[in-house]
Amino acid sequence: MMANNPQLMVFSKNLLGPSLGEIARRLRAMGVSSLDLTVRAGGHVEPSRAREELPRAQAELHAQGVEIGQITTNLTDAHHDDARAVLETAARCGIGFYKLGYFAYQGFGTLRKARDEARDRVRDLAQLSAEIGICGGFHNHSHNFIGASVPDIDFVLSDQSAIGVYFDPAHASIEGGISGWEIGLDLLQERIVMLAVKDYAWVENGQGAGGRRFKVQWVPLQNGNVPWPRVVEHLQTIGFDGPISLHSEYRGAHSFRDLCGEELWQQTARDTEVFRGWVEAARRRGENN
Repeated sequence: MMANNPQLMVFSKNLLGPSLGEIARRLRAMGVSSLDLTVRAGGHVEPSRAREELPRAQAELHAQGVEIGQITTNLTDAHHDDARAVLETAARCGIGFYKLGYFAYQGFGTLRKARDEARDRVRDLAQLSAEIGICGGFHNHSHNFIGASVPDIDFVLSDQSAIGVYFDPAHASIEGGISGWEIGLDLLQERIVMLAVKDYAWVENGQGAGGRRFKVQWVPLQNGNVPWPRVVEHLQTIGFDGPISLHSEYRGAHSFRDLCGEELWQQTARDTEVFRGWVEAARRRGENN
């Protein structure tokens, strides 16, 4: 059964600016005690300085009662200069999960080659992860990335077990339409180790006659297209108990509004309560069945 009190955390991507201590204090005020920390270029921790900066970040958060539940990286190559340093340091800090970077789809006619290359690189990352003792998550991201079509992830991960799926129902729904998200979740259910939480709507793009008439806009959880109550029920059915990262994608042109400061924190708090409500409702239905 999905945990009654899931390991819910907030993705730090859009929290740049305040100190980690201030971020921790705001999270605690929301009843959240874990952070999904960016360890990538331009993030909260620079990969090349991970051995020094990641323990310092952990200590600053821990002093305010917040732990690092997972890290978000751009790692796609086990032989990259930063790969071992980032993963070894994370493991020494007691961080059990990391998100991989992305493998680009280069256009029509390239898919089979790109899938093979991604599988080879993921196999190497899996060996490194198993050696170090940390679990990776392959994120299904829409648009021109391997994994936008969820079955491709099953192919890429087919011959190893140290890297699982960082399942994102919003991106699965964007690419999969009415039922693709559910078919993808069904296919990957035994591999899902992490969950991304956000929602979207299709809005007018001002184009037509061969252009994209609609585009994706990130919206509050209760206002979007992802059938989250059904998603949560399925996750409960498969016994998912991994980290859950809330993505407050409310900055910039792709958001329903460009939020900053207090507005961003308020919307994040509302999303947190909405998601907790869905988890509790699924738990009650499970008890009554």
